Amino acid sequence: MRILIAAAVVAMLAGCASSAISVRDAKPVPSDELYAFQSKPSGESGKITVVRDSGAVGSGCDIVVYVDGRKAAKIGTGQRATFYLPPGSPNIGAGLAGSGLCAGAAIRTIAATVQSGKESLYRISGDMAGFYIGPYVDYN
Repeated sequence: MRILIAAAVVAMLAGCASSAISVRDAKPVPSDELYAFQSKPSGESGKITVVRDSGAVGSGCDIVVYVDGRKAAKIGTGQRATFYLPPGSPNIGAGLAGSGLCAGAAIRTIAATVQSGKESLYRISGDMAGFYIGPYVDYN
């Protein structure tokens, strides 16, 4: 019975996509769900901010953000997390957290850019095919 209910919910969401949210409107990830890269490293550093779209698609599942394979934060819909890193090109990944309907998807990664004294923005979005991480573009 639970499987049928879950299948009906997934079918109702088919064709839907998440909605972009501005960085300033996204709520900060709670501190107990930030796991790494929260302190500025010694020497030169920059920061990466990851914003997760709002909307109903995937709202029941949290996303785990990884930096160079290390679990950095758990991010819910409409939230943002900032990470402090030395300059370079770290890999930023996003994958589903939890179990049940929220497990089993591959972690998607991209090469990010960290420049000294600057902030780079990235966006996690979703549609019926899954979740994606890519550069943040402000369409407003």
